[in-house]
Amino acid sequence: MVLQIRGKNFSKGGVKQVTEGGGMRKLIMLLCLCILLAPSALIADPCLVVYPDAACTYHYDPTEYYTVGPGHPLYDPMYDRGGEVLLEVGTNEVDMSIYQAPNLIGFESSIGGNDGYFFEGTDFTLYVDGFSNQPTTYVNILIVFDQTAPPGCTPHIWVEGVELTGNTYDAGDLVVSTPTPEGNNYSDVMTFDVSWYGCYGMHIWAFSDENDNGIKDGGECFTAYSHDIMVPVESTSWGAVKSLFK
Repeated sequence: MVLQIRGKNFSKGGVKQVTEGGGMRKLIMLLCLCILLAPSALIADPCLVVYPDAACTYHYDPTEYYTVGPGHPLYDPMYDRGGEVLLEVGTNEVDMSIYQAPNLIGFESSIGGNDGYFFEGTDFTLYVDGFSNQPTTYVNILIVFDQTAPPGCTPHIWVEGVELTGNTYDAGDLVVSTPTPEGNNYSDVMTFDVSWYGCYGMHIWAFSDENDNGIKDGGECFTAYSHDIMVPVESTSWGAVKSLFK
């Protein structure tokens, strides 16, 4: 890691030069402090890919992905799901991590940043996939259930038959060492029986909590979005949703 400290130029005729011993010591102490703090500030917790055993559609961000169909020069029938192939903007390549879901049936452009694997049902097997471009070990994996709809609703969630207290499940560690079929990546999975009720839908995602602080450091992760078909529309009020399960 290269640590750069940017600031004013210390030169004659400009800002006062640091020549005194005390000032130099303070500068060295500041540099040491920056070096010590930089790793924790810059290292992000790795995300894992999560998807259900059920049929699902991937909702993609159109600024990051696009689709092509038969007849397009970049179309490859091997990666056709529902008549389209999903490609990355800029590289024009297939993102193999998205294609990990075994029952992926198609793609849709997302609305309002609501990306991920969308599927129906509240009783399913959840896959947590350590897809990686090299063998690795993910430690302290946390599965998070959040962003419920409608906002404010509180679902009841069971993982492996045990009801959660809160919205996070401690999944342990995952060693990833199995080459994928195309041979360019590695993938091993953990599976969990999940059931829930009480909302229209909710997002599920997972990350490796490397610093064990219970907080995702870094950017967003892949999500799976589970929709309860017992609740007719997403705009259903929280009160109306509760009345369905009395």
